Amino acid sequence: MKLLLIYNPLAGPKSKKDKQIQKLLKILNLQADWHNTTEGSFSNLHPDNYERIIAAGGDGTIKEVASWIIDNHSHTPLAILPIGSANILAMSLGIPMDLKNALKLAITDRIHKIDVGLVNNHHYFLIAAGCGFDAKVIKNTSHKLKRVWGFLAYAISLIFSFFNTKANKFFLKIDDKSKTVTAQNIFISNFAQFFNLNLNPEAQINDGTLNVSILKSLHINDLRVLIPRFLKGKHEKDWRYEYHTAKTIYVLPFVKRTPIQIDGEVVDLPYLNITIKPQALNIVANKIL
Repeated sequence: MKLLLIYNPLAGPKSKKDKQIQKLLKILNLQADWHNTTEGSFSNLHPDNYERIIAAGGDGTIKEVASWIIDNHSHTPLAILPIGSANILAMSLGIPMDLKNALKLAITDRIHKIDVGLVNNHHYFLIAAGCGFDAKVIKNTSHKLKRVWGFLAYAISLIFSFFNTKANKFFLKIDDKSKTVTAQNIFISNFAQFFNLNLNPEAQINDGTLNVSILKSLHINDLRVLIPRFLKGKHEKDWRYEYHTAKTIYVLPFVKRTPIQIDGEVVDLPYLNITIKPQALNIVANKIL
């Protein structure tokens, strides 16, 4: 099997994984063309020249590699070696955090087609795009902090951001219905579960729709009620939470410079105009949520 391994040495906590991955390739008797993202772009390569693309990095790296595959109209499957700080996509797809097992999975035929979100006809996302609180947490999590603390860096930033986030007004158009809402966060996701929180138990990453979650309040007293309800799946009727499924979503924050994130990367955009690209990517996974 002809492999291309795209490795991001800046992903995750401060510990290089290149020697470990190269050693595992030898143990598993695999040969791969190797590309280090700090040495330049891989846009001059073509995914169709390979039978499998393996991305070693975090969620941002996975998004970048997936975007390259989609832009080249390629059907070459993407596999993940999770070495990032959060690895949300890998965990949601049942990909082992152990690199040897993840590499074994990468060369299997467990290939699934998944949906991809397209933002402003330019940016893709596999996980989610958000406007408000979630983007502020990411914005306040420095690269240096992630390198030192890994996933714990997001928890530190979450606590700091919690006490510095106010509700904003947003204009929303969800498919053909328009409305204005006051909310702490607008979250457009590609699948249902984030860690142990089920935003919508019926949603899947290959169902041809996106999930719009509107969190109206983040006051401490509200969270004491909301978090247990999320964990028990009883949040959908709570007034503080609103949920929709859609194929097109437009989000315009009334407050300029409201932070916006796409798959864990803060982007400088004034609004989100999102459409779904059904089953646009072949990905290697143990499960599909």
